[in-house]
Amino acid sequence: MGVDCRVWIFPQQREFRPSAEQIAGLANALRDGRWVPKPEAPGQYSRINELLPGNSVAGKKPARVHEFHRESITPSWVKFHSEHELVMDWHVQNLRDAGVPYPFVFDPYPDLGPPYFYVRLVLGHDYFYWTGENVRPLGEGATKCVCEEQLSYWTGWAHGVGSQRIHRTCPKCGRGFDPAGRACDILDGWTGASTPLPGGLIFCFALVVDCHKYWPQDDEAGRRFHLRAEFLDLWRKFVEVPYELVVTFD
Repeated sequence: MGVDCRVWIFPQQREFRPSAEQIAGLANALRDGRWVPKPEAPGQYSRINELLPGNSVAGKKPARVHEFHRESITPSWVKFHSEHELVMDWHVQNLRDAGVPYPFVFDPYPDLGPPYFYVRLVLGHDYFYWTGENVRPLGEGATKCVCEEQLSYWTGWAHGVGSQRIHRTCPKCGRGFDPAGRACDILDGWTGASTPLPGGLIFCFALVVDCHKYWPQDDEAGRRFHLRAEFLDLWRKFVEVPYELVVTFD
């Protein structure tokens, strides 16, 4: 079934970073609403990665791995473990065994068995900067500060979030970096048509649904392959800011 498909939901204001209370509320609502599995459920493998600073282009980013517990996630826990970057990762290997609903409006391969997917919450202090098969990078000059310092850097690979970052604050002069006014090209995964994305696929916080290779291949079905409204309502309730929704293929 080809390349991996991911759906990224992130704030239109790229510098927005939710509070620990908002993140804990969203994570708990995902589990309480059965959008993600409970820690003891079969058919799933879930973990929390507390990512640490790194500067490798090709190596793996250092991390502390935590297990999900039965207790609710607290704002104090989020605050303590998100000093650098935090990735909550729920991997649904078998939807039926894990006891969760499919977050999309239809199953593209109902005869192949239950769908599999990831749900991921991503939080960082610097900007995550995603490029790929259908996400073109910004020009080199677009990620420079007005003082000419290059703000884009590599921090080591981590599952689901890549290795590219952009400093939110220039380490040389202290000015803040705002991606607004810059744009990257997004290629439609079914038609190949190019559309500019103001601000690029750049964010400090994102909710991601990773379909892996379980997504419809033909254009007609792809146009109908959307996240369920009830799933997106969680963003509106807990994050409370306008969002961008981008589909990538890698």
